[in-house]
Amino acid sequence: MEQILRLFYNNGSFFTFCTLQILSVYLIINHNSTQSAIAAETWSIGSGRLQSISTTVNDYLNLKEQNEVQMRENARLRRLLPNALYDLRTNVDSIIDGKYLQRYNFLPARIVNRSPYNPYNVLIINRGESLGLQAGQGVIDDQGLVGIIDNSTELFARAISILHQDARISAGLRDNTFGTLRWDGKDPRYMTLTDIPEYTNIGTKDTVFTTGYSNIFPTGQPIGIVTDAEVQPGTGSKNLKVELFNDPLRVSSVYVVQDLFKEELGILNAQ
Repeated sequence: MEQILRLFYNNGSFFTFCTLQILSVYLIINHNSTQSAIAAETWSIGSGRLQSISTTVNDYLNLKEQNEVQMRENARLRRLLPNALYDLRTNVDSIIDGKYLQRYNFLPARIVNRSPYNPYNVLIINRGESLGLQAGQGVIDDQGLVGIIDNSTELFARAISILHQDARISAGLRDNTFGTLRWDGKDPRYMTLTDIPEYTNIGTKDTVFTTGYSNIFPTGQPIGIVTDAEVQPGTGSKNLKVELFNDPLRVSSVYVVQDLFKEELGILNAQ
């Protein structure tokens, strides 16, 4: 208490000055209509700016939650796409029996870590075995392919990126011509579709899709466009240079593709 009193005693003139200034401003505003109007307008502008700043901060803090909500909704809509369903419809003696089964489930996830850029890129996502993740499941984003899960723990999973020299993906064109999509370890914007028959008529800007033969990605998932074709002498085939629709090195929000028929198909493939 003594220190507080000494503070006021030593700085009495300053506190007196501040008190008189505040009192003067109060009297001017309350006894002068013009100054009162100016003060009211200034207060309105200042409070509006503070409100705007507060709204911006709150929107930023809620951005992550809103993004999670949007991804869950996108995952729900993806489950309704035709390439996520299995067609059981039959037509016998003019009697149509129509039914679809859910084939693929899409689980929203986020990339929480990734390797430094190199020829063997991998990434870590924040979903694991507790949600049914296992090796061999595909990882996509809203624009294209991202990777394939190769290892998992209870809460996290690792995926090799499509920009990994050991990654092999079954892909093809609209005319059902298909081959193997791989990365040569050089330009991350492009991949190579190999084993395309030499006689196939292919134009630039043709879209490359997943075939679904590997049971990793749904059939018809867009990957990129053809920008060049190179005949491989003595093989009867040609390689296509494919420009990716997405940038796997920059994506942060993804979906894990879970094939609900994987075990049943696995039994047949093993025989």
